[in-house]
Amino acid sequence: MEKVKLIEGLSDEEKQTIFTILDAFVGKKKLKDTLSNVLKDVA
Repeated sequence: MEKVKLIEGLSDEEKQTIFTILDAFVGKKKLKDTLSNVLKDVA
């Protein structure tokens, strides 16, 4: 929670950068999970 409070104090541009990075990591995880499930279904 402390990190979230610190993020709130950043500029809008800095916040947007953090959200973009988070979106990339979340997207990567979703893609990895989806591909893993597809490979399980094929096997």
